[in-house]
Amino acid sequence: MAAERERGEIPEMVSFAEIARRVSDQGLVSRPITRQGVRHIASTDPQWPIPEDQWQRAGTAIVVPWKPVEQFFREREKRGRGPAAKPESDSDE
Repeated sequence: MAAERERGEIPEMVSFAEIARRVSDQGLVSRPITRQGVRHIASTDPQWPIPEDQWQRAGTAIVVPWKPVEQFFREREKRGRGPAAKPESDSDE
């Protein structure tokens, strides 16, 4: 992002909803992700490339630069929530 600014370029900014759409469409996640899922990753993964104090508002959306986020998802190990828990059986064995 700093290099883009030095060249006078404006980075492409995207919302969490747009990030979710792009990483799902590009197969960068193991299964489709929601904007809430992206926001959770951004808030909890220490490797997330954009610190919260650098997030910006555009209307009611929060936006971040796309290039470092795209690189983050390309390099990140694909994960999922894991298999669904099996319901406990009601039988008296």
